[in-house]
Amino acid sequence: MRKATILLTLCGCMGAAPLHASFDPIPADPRGLAMSGSVAALPGDAFGMLYNPASPASSAGASVAAACAIPYGDDGLATRSAAAKAGSLPFDRNGAASVAFRGYSPNGYRESSWSAGYSRRLTTAIRAGISVSRMELGVTGFADRPATGINAGIMVEPWPRITLGVSSLNLNSPSIGAGNSLPRTTLAGISYRFDNGNLLTATAQGDPERPGRILAGAAFKVAPSLAMLAGAGTNPSVASAGAAFTMGAVRATAAASRNLDLGTTAAFGLELGL
Repeated sequence: MRKATILLTLCGCMGAAPLHASFDPIPADPRGLAMSGSVAALPGDAFGMLYNPASPASSAGASVAAACAIPYGDDGLATRSAAAKAGSLPFDRNGAASVAFRGYSPNGYRESSWSAGYSRRLTTAIRAGISVSRMELGVTGFADRPATGINAGIMVEPWPRITLGVSSLNLNSPSIGAGNSLPRTTLAGISYRFDNGNLLTATAQGDPERPGRILAGAAFKVAPSLAMLAGAGTNPSVASAGAAFTMGAVRATAAASRNLDLGTTAAFGLELGL
């Protein structure tokens, strides 16, 4: 009965997508890039809120992170992003707060997004979260065009080592997109973590206005401080790989993703646990 209730709650949460998935198929952080964006059901790092607003409640600690991605080898399109999260809040020991930013500005064009969210452990097996995202597009000499998104997410662990996750976004803006063409995407994922720390994960991405995507990823510990990451995705077809090195409270991650039509994206990031 309890498992049936969890699965019904997951289905009820499905409806629309995180900001990064709605506007850009390139994940905001190196871990997401290395795993081809298949992280909707993974306990999150500082960037986890951008994939699933429930993710930050997975851990009690605080962390900050910064990253840079260069899409398709074009330095002018370099995207810089930063994120922070704090768990076990003074007013809610089961809650977590998160903020994130990403943006780039090549040749007078500007694109930026801000997100802020709150998540909570409802039970030992269920975490839920909500966030608000604000995106602005602009060109020098013209007024910016904004869009606002309300994100919702849930993560559950119905069985040991298995995590299910769903996240959604509804955009609300008359100035980005035309008519009813604004993105309305759903990410639904599953992950399995082995006893040795290795994991496999898969995510399905759906949008009424775009082809669906299937994303898959894996992480393998090859040394106590080193993990190798890999991923693949469809529509567009991508293959990704990366490595994460941890030393104390610092984790450095580097990744590369090859879009078979457009080229290679590279990313590097640092995260500090506080």
